Amino acid sequence: MSKLEEILTLVRSINEDEFQKQLTYGDSLDDVHKELLFLAKKIESKKNRTNAIIEHISDCFSGDFFNYLSISDSQDELDVFCMGFNTYIEELKAVMVSKNSLEAINKKLVEEKNRSEQLAMARDEFLSSMSHEIRTPLNGILGFTDLLLNNTSLDVDSKKQLDYIKMSGDILLVIINDILDLAKIESGQITLYEKPFNLSKLTQLIYDTFYFKIQEKGIDFKISIDKKVPVILNGDSIRVSQILFNLISNAVKFTPAKGKIRIKIKFDREEIGFNRIQVSVKDSGIGMPSDKIETIFDPFIQVSNDTSRKYGGTGLGLTITKKIIDIMNGQIQVESKLDVGTKFTVNLPFSKGNPNSVISISSIARDKPVISVGGGSKIKVLLAEDNRINQILVEKILSKFNFECVTVGNGSLAVEAVKKLDFDVILMDIMMPIMDGYEATSIIRNLEDETKKNIPIIALTAVVTGSIVESSSSVGINRYLSKPFETEELYNVILELVDKGNSV
Repeated sequence: MSKLEEILTLVRSINEDEFQKQLTYGDSLDDVHKELLFLAKKIESKKNRTNAIIEHISDCFSGDFFNYLSISDSQDELDVFCMGFNTYIEELKAVMVSKNSLEAINKKLVEEKNRSEQLAMARDEFLSSMSHEIRTPLNGILGFTDLLLNNTSLDVDSKKQLDYIKMSGDILLVIINDILDLAKIESGQITLYEKPFNLSKLTQLIYDTFYFKIQEKGIDFKISIDKKVPVILNGDSIRVSQILFNLISNAVKFTPAKGKIRIKIKFDREEIGFNRIQVSVKDSGIGMPSDKIETIFDPFIQVSNDTSRKYGGTGLGLTITKKIIDIMNGQIQVESKLDVGTKFTVNLPFSKGNPNSVISISSIARDKPVISVGGGSKIKVLLAEDNRINQILVEKILSKFNFECVTVGNGSLAVEAVKKLDFDVILMDIMMPIMDGYEATSIIRNLEDETKKNIPIIALTAVVTGSIVESSSSVGINRYLSKPFETEELYNVILELVDKGNSV
């Protein structure tokens, strides 16, 4: 092989790769020249493309991520690299888009969180105001009803009418509480009060509430009570009233004229510490299809829109009833057939007690002894309350307990009264003009006189939201009672705090 052939073979081997064939097939000097020119152009092209790739990658490091590398017609190793790089850019772009999307979502979530917190604050303020406006007059209705019920000169009919007012007011109060704080009952955070009550009398009072409606529709309504059922049960009579009220209300509402309603109360079984009582409410009303039975305890659910329009109602009654029964560790079952009727069966436990030891609340309130503190003087109460009706009510209640009472209309006057006079306990309303109960309590708690700064303070307010309880405690209020309050409960709290203060 000549030197020329060897040079040509060498050049062709350098130029040759899987994408490019040799340009010439002879062994002349012209062939060598052509091959060398092509090789030089190819090397120059790769050099330029390599520099462009290096510059492009440098731009990526500077933040210009999303420009692709160009692909040549050569389809050589540089093109393989460029295709791989472009694939990486595609994946990076997808990640960046996801990251931006995630950041946008997070930003929106933060905005929604802030908005929810603002709405929660607005809701809390609204509920506080609404609670105060509704419960304040209700406190007067129930409070004065209690006072009238304690009047021994009442005739039977008058007392019965007052019992209706009291029961209706108690149920209204429970409904208001449920509407104002539905989340509370949904989470089971409602308080049950265990007191002796007569289930037979309670059922009769509820029946009397619907008497005129029953008569108007000509409904055959009968109540039967098993003789084994104790006359007196220990439990929360208001919650039991609410359960019976809702079930009987539905029965009366959905039973057509000349229909039938049967209430049966029987002793179910005895358990350790409890007696289980079963109450069934059966009607010959419109009933419901089987596929709707499972949803009737859901909030705002009624069998159909026609039902809602024709019979009315909020759709909360059975939901609240079910929640209360669950919290009382009871059960409720429903049987129904369309156009035939419905039967609700409730099973509730009541703690065992001694019926002979039961004393009515009214007799307790009537027979309160004169209460005195050290030195034989009566308990002296400062009442800070801006509502005149509630002022009169509390003054009358305290006078029955033989307590002395000084009344002021706002927090500022309460502070001045504490500075000038001596008191054993303060009943402090929260929402008052000029100075509210929080500010007044804070000022009293910062007085120099040790005795005055440590006077027991009871918040007596119509506001019932959870934040109110926390705020009351944070400023130094000892106890919290919501309006309408139980006379007996107020009496016991005053005695407890005064006795505790005297023992220190």
